[in-house]
Amino acid sequence: MLVQALAEYADNYLADELNDAAWEMKPVPWLLEISQRGTFLNATQRMTTETRGKKQVRVPMPISMPRSPVNRNSGEHPLLGTDDIAYVLGIGPWTPDKSADKEKAEKHHEAFVALIAKAAAETGDGALGACTRFYANAEDLERARNALKEAKPGTLVALSVGEPLVERESVQQFWRKHYEAAFAGRMEGSDGECMISGKFGPIAPTHEKIKGVSSLGGQAAGVALMSFDKDAFRSYGWEQNRNSPVSPDRALAYVLAFNDLLKQDKGRRKDIAGIGFLYWLKNPADLDALDLMDRADPSQVKKLLGFDARSEPDANRFYMVAVSGNGGRLRVHHWADLALTQVKENLKNWHEQLRVEFPWDEPAPVRLWQLLYALDREGKPDDHTVLALLRRGIEGVPLGYSVLSTALTRLRHPGGSDSKEKTGEKKSDPMSLARLRVPMGLIRMCINDLFLQQEGARKMSEGLDPGCTIPAYICGRLMAEFENLQRSSSENEVNSSILDRYFALASTYPAVAFPKIENLGQKHLRKLRRDNPPAAYAIDARLQELHNLLQPSASGAYPGKLGLEGQGLFALGYYHQKARSRSKAQDRKQANDAEKESTNESTDQENNR
Repeated sequence: MLVQALAEYADNYLADELNDAAWEMKPVPWLLEISQRGTFLNATQRMTTETRGKKQVRVPMPISMPRSPVNRNSGEHPLLGTDDIAYVLGIGPWTPDKSADKEKAEKHHEAFVALIAKAAAETGDGALGACTRFYANAEDLERARNALKEAKPGTLVALSVGEPLVERESVQQFWRKHYEAAFAGRMEGSDGECMISGKFGPIAPTHEKIKGVSSLGGQAAGVALMSFDKDAFRSYGWEQNRNSPVSPDRALAYVLAFNDLLKQDKGRRKDIAGIGFLYWLKNPADLDALDLMDRADPSQVKKLLGFDARSEPDANRFYMVAVSGNGGRLRVHHWADLALTQVKENLKNWHEQLRVEFPWDEPAPVRLWQLLYALDREGKPDDHTVLALLRRGIEGVPLGYSVLSTALTRLRHPGGSDSKEKTGEKKSDPMSLARLRVPMGLIRMCINDLFLQQEGARKMSEGLDPGCTIPAYICGRLMAEFENLQRSSSENEVNSSILDRYFALASTYPAVAFPKIENLGQKHLRKLRRDNPPAAYAIDARLQELHNLLQPSASGAYPGKLGLEGQGLFALGYYHQKARSRSKAQDRKQANDAEKESTNESTDQENNR
């Protein structure tokens, strides 16, 4: 259950925050410095520099500040020593012009000053007394407002007398007592069984806001996972969160967990296509599952490919939740709870299935962002596709026809940026092996996933499968040979290749395209016989061999129409044949170079004699 796992996360990773519910860490950009006599000294910014992506940004420094025991959407509920600027300084340039907003700001400020005075009287703390004297001096208060006139509405400001008030022990103890009293009053008359812990006791009427989803469509003020603020959401007349009963400590636990996981600097969040993927382990371990898909460090992937679940058992568990915001609510797209051993097996299979033969040096493992561009020109496929990819990698859920269809459509309309693979191919060629490696790996995975559901179906291998007699696969291989024939017979670069003219048609209606391709092929073959007879003989022999593998049907030698699986097999056959031809050419070149080098060495030795 999601909320149970989140509460457990808080117990394991956020025990200190959970044990002191009256306080929380928040970024506070301003410190209002006051002397021991109660005079205004200065307004000091509390900012630091953080690296976000490739940029250096200025962000407020965090500080421990009071947590509100009640919902502050209505009424006056000040926090002690650190609060919204409207509470700390009242009406100012940050206050909207409406009279109702000014009246609200004035009431908030009065309540904040009254709480300072009450705390000073009960604790006898000198710093709180200095703040009381400061608020009694209208001139100093106005100076403080002028110092912060550039502040925006909602800015947090902390009072400081030598040190921030919130760091003083007497202030912290006072607020804990205040928090407990207010919280207990809020819980009166709301007992029930907590659906997380199973214990009977007080039920939290509302839960705190979940922060950090504004970039995912949520409100900046926060969103709610459980909220029953409309009559239609309530059952049997139960009020608020009694419809989904959770004890106060467990409600705080799951919210703390969400807020911690949603922090960008924690390394447990990845935002892809408008969805935030939050993931963690039950027990800390040196494994970042999504990083193995997204960044795919070659050394880590190599280690993963050697993983054996039988010799490396692991009782740890992996959790992942996919979320986004929808106004004031948190939208949960998906939730996964898996044994870590199974996750490793699934990730191992993910990288194995994405591999295809490549004639040059061992290429880097396929990364998730490369797959996103293989599916969408801008690298931003829809959220269902992104979720399908993540579930395939983490949970091993097979990809279906939807992803295969998207990949094939993108293949027929390439565009996009050049591949960074170092090969001898032209960078402008949209059907070069370097550009095709990633989408072909994805197509191979889709086909093998679909074949899992078909009894007796064979898996498509990483490289060329000479024994595969599936007509669509053989047609793809033929397409690669006809392309090779045209290139071999043309002295100059052709304006419109066979591939440009017929690939899309041949991959969907081979019976329509191949008679035209064969007609052109015969012309190219006659020319090549005149210019390069050995090459013409070799290519013709390969074409005859592939033709013999086709099993003619009543409609002719070639299939009439290919479905999605057939189109994928055609593309894979084309790539496999092209990669194998390039590998053989590389081998011949290396052999010839070695022979020439050996001959030159022999000649040099003879001359030296």
